[in-house]
Amino acid sequence: MTLTIGLLLLIVFLGFAAAMFLERLSALLALPLMAVAFLSVALVGDLLQPETVTELAAPDARAATTRPTTPAERTGPSRFAQWQDFRWRRAAYLAELTRTYRGAVLALLFELRAGDSGLTVRDAARGQGLRTRLLAVLERYAQQDEALRRGVLERAAQIDAQFARPPHVPGPRATLEDELKTIPFATLAADVQRVVEAAPHDAAAAASAAVVLDRALGGVPAMEERHPDAPPLDGWFTARGMVSYVAAHFLLLFRAGSLQFYATIIATIFGGMFAMYVRHLRIAERLVYWTAEFAGERPFLIALIVFIVTAVVFTSVGGLGTVIMLGTIILPILRSVGLGPIVAAGTFLIAIALGGTLNPVARRLWLDFYGLGPDELDRILWIMVGLYTACGVAWIAWGTRRRLLSSFDAVAADAPRPAAVPARLLLAPLVPVALVYFVRIEEISAFLVTLAYMYLCVCLRPGATRQLSRALIEGAQAVMPPALLMIGIGLLVTALGTAPVKAYLRPLLAAAVPASQVGYVALFALAAPLALYRGPLNVWGMGLAVSATLLATSPLPPAAILGAILAAGMLQGVCDPTNTANVWIAGFQGVGVNQILRYTLLPVWLAAAAAVVIFGFLFVGP
Repeated sequence: MTLTIGLLLLIVFLGFAAAMFLERLSALLALPLMAVAFLSVALVGDLLQPETVTELAAPDARAATTRPTTPAERTGPSRFAQWQDFRWRRAAYLAELTRTYRGAVLALLFELRAGDSGLTVRDAARGQGLRTRLLAVLERYAQQDEALRRGVLERAAQIDAQFARPPHVPGPRATLEDELKTIPFATLAADVQRVVEAAPHDAAAAASAAVVLDRALGGVPAMEERHPDAPPLDGWFTARGMVSYVAAHFLLLFRAGSLQFYATIIATIFGGMFAMYVRHLRIAERLVYWTAEFAGERPFLIALIVFIVTAVVFTSVGGLGTVIMLGTIILPILRSVGLGPIVAAGTFLIAIALGGTLNPVARRLWLDFYGLGPDELDRILWIMVGLYTACGVAWIAWGTRRRLLSSFDAVAADAPRPAAVPARLLLAPLVPVALVYFVRIEEISAFLVTLAYMYLCVCLRPGATRQLSRALIEGAQAVMPPALLMIGIGLLVTALGTAPVKAYLRPLLAAAVPASQVGYVALFALAAPLALYRGPLNVWGMGLAVSATLLATSPLPPAAILGAILAAGMLQGVCDPTNTANVWIAGFQGVGVNQILRYTLLPVWLAAAAAVVIFGFLFVGP
C-alpha cells in the first residue's frame, strides 16, 4: 500500500509538472492545487489501510467488555488509529470530567446541608468536622480530575507534531486545554475553598454558598449534549473519526499553509513599494548613465562598470518594467563601444541574475522556506555572487577581445538622458542590501528605512508626498501576483510536511536521491539544464515543489538542496528563452532568443557545475 500511494503521488507531481511545462497551468494555480492533490491522495491511502477498514467493520466491542478498549488497542499504531485513540480518550475524559464535576457539587451540597444544624448552634467541633469533610470531598475529586487530565494530555502530545504549527495552528493539546476551561473544575475548587473557610463560622455564608453550588450543578451540561462524538457503536465512531481526520489535515493545510511565509509576503510588498519609488524617482537610469559617462571609451571598462551598476540596481528592484527601463539605456551604451548584440545581451542578463541573488525579498524566502540560519544562507549567496561575477567578467573579457569588436557593431547611443537626480539618491539601491547583509537588519525594516531616506532626500520638492503615496500604492499592487505565489508555496510546503505525505514519499525518494558527494555532484551538475523551459529545477516554479519534496523526505541537508537549486537557477536566470527579460532583450537587440541560449549555455553551465561541486564539498558527506 505504501509503495502504491507513493507512486500515485509521483504521478500527481509529474502531471502538474507537465501542465506547468506546457504552460497549461501557471505556478500561481498549480502549486496550491498540487498541495491539495498530494494531501488528498495521502489521506485516502491512510483511510484505506487494512487496520482502518477492519475498525470500520468491527462490532460493538465496548458493549461486550467490562473495560472499554481504545481504538489503538484494537487496530495497532497506524496514524489513523492514533487519531482515533486520542478522540476516544478525549471523549471519555470529557464525559468523566462532567460526571466528576456533578459528583463533587452533589457531595458538597450534601455535606453543607447535613452540617447545617451544627452551624446554627455554632458548635466548633461540628464546624471543624464539616470543614474536614468538605476538604476531603474536594481533594478526592481533584485527584480524579488530575489523573484523567494527565492521561488525555499525554495522548494529545503524542499526535501534536502531526497537527500543530504554532502559532497559526495550536494543535490538539492546546485545543483540548482550551476546551477543558469550559468545565471549570478549578473555579469550583476556588468556590469550595471559600465555602470551607466560611462554613464553620458563618451559617448564612454557608447557606448562600450551597445555593451557588446548586445553581452551578444545573449549569453543567451533559456530555452527550456537548460532545456527541462518543456514540456507542464502533463503526459510527470510526466513520466520524474519518471525517474529523481528513478535516484536521485540511485545516492544518489551509491555516498553516496560508501563513507559512507571511514574513516573506510582507517583505515582498515593501520591496515592491521601494522598487516603484526608485522607478518614479528615475534613480536607476541616472545611475547607469552617470557611470557610463565617467568610464571613458574603453570597451572592457565600460562593460564591466555597467555590469556592476546593473547588478547593484537589481539587488533591490526587479521585474520586466525595470529590465525595459534600464535596457533602453544600457544596451545602446554597450553597442556604442562595439560590443555585439549577443555579448551585450549576455552582459545585461548575467548582471540581472547576479543582482537578484542578493535581493532581500528572495533572501527572506530562502530563510523561511529552507529553515537555514542567516549566516549559513549568506555563505551560500556570497558563493553564488562570486561565481556570477567570475562568469560575467569572463564573458565580458571574451566579448571585448579585439577580433570580436567591430566598428560595424558600434552604433550611437540614442538612449534619452534621464533627469538630474541628487547624488545622495544614487546610493538608494545599495541601502537595503547594506542594511540586511552588513548591519543585520531584517528585510522589512531595511526597506522602510530606505524609503524614509529617499523621501527625506526629495521632501522639499513640490508633490514629493503625493509621489511617495502613489509609489506605495502602485508598488503594493504590482507585487500581488508574487505575494499570491508565496501563499501557494506555503500550501505546498505544508502539504509535503504532513505525516501522511512524508510517509509515502520518503521510501521512494530516499532510494533515488544520492546522499554522497559524488552522487550529488553528478546528479545536479548534469541536471542543471532542467531549469530551462520551466523545467523541474526552475527556481520559481517546479523547483519549489522539488525542493519542498526533498526537504521533507530526502537525507540531503537543506543547505545542499538550496545550493543545487540556485546553481540550476543560473541557467534559468541567464539562458532560459521563456524568461520575459530574455524575450524583450532579444527583440531589442534584433537577435533570436535561442541565439542567446546557444552562446550563454556553456559558460553558465560550467559556472553552475562549479557551484554544485563547491556545495557538495561543503554540505554533503563523503
